[in-house]
Amino acid sequence: MLSRRELSLLRAMYLHTTVTEAAASVHMTQPAASALLRGLETRLGFALFSRDNRRLQLTSQARSLIPEVLNALTAMDAVDRLASDIRQGAAARLNIGAVAIASSMLLPQALARVRKDFPDVAVTVRAGTALEIMDMAVDHRIDLGIVITGTTTLAERVAKERLSKLSLYAIFHPDHPRARVAKPITLSELSQLGPIVLSVALPAGLATKQAMEAQGLDYRPMMEVAQSFTACEFAGSGLGVAIVETLGARYAQRQGLVARHVLRLADSELAMVHPKDKPLEGASQSLRDAIFELVASMKLG
Repeated sequence: MLSRRELSLLRAMYLHTTVTEAAASVHMTQPAASALLRGLETRLGFALFSRDNRRLQLTSQARSLIPEVLNALTAMDAVDRLASDIRQGAAARLNIGAVAIASSMLLPQALARVRKDFPDVAVTVRAGTALEIMDMAVDHRIDLGIVITGTTTLAERVAKERLSKLSLYAIFHPDHPRARVAKPITLSELSQLGPIVLSVALPAGLATKQAMEAQGLDYRPMMEVAQSFTACEFAGSGLGVAIVETLGARYAQRQGLVARHVLRLADSELAMVHPKDKPLEGASQSLRDAIFELVASMKLG
């Protein structure tokens, strides 16, 4: 088992380019850090670093460890915070997971209501993909999560409630010639514009690709991005036309961009997840209710 000190040094080596910088960031000397890394390589049975122009580079084996290293340190930090809350008599901590666009569009207003009902609650928000957030719910690292996911995708120990069905929207800069045309836009037309699309690793991005291919269209995006608001910002900078899901379209409209409905998604939805064996209560129940009311007022469906 790796110690917290070893995990922290591995994270530091991932973030910095030299042992000296990494060691300083975790309050170690360079010789001590080097010795710790050599011992770690011996125990693990494979090299963690290669040398390139006198700088240490993480090997592919070491890079494969980094996501779990970060998760382990996050979990340790969460235990420390909980222990601190207990010592200081904090009433509760609310742990939330959310995909990025939901954090931006839903959580600020929903949490404002929660803080009125529970002014002393401590809040932690974790970002991630839908699958990562469902894993957090399985492991009880979050009390409640907001995801965009397929209608049938569900971890065994996670409860899911649909918040809204979703659609695809085309996002234009107000000066774009097509933004001034009121008639609906088709996927065929969008495919000719070299769209900015979401990654196929995301439900809405995959749905975009599948919808185009189902209509016999060439899927040739000009740009592919990992976040809805990034696609919207690119469209707002005049880089092209973006295709995003409903929450992304609401974000675009807040930025003064033009959103045009393209099609309703059959297999993607905005949903709330939480551990199946841990009922919502107190602050988590308040947050659930606030999010449902907010989504209803936004008329996302």
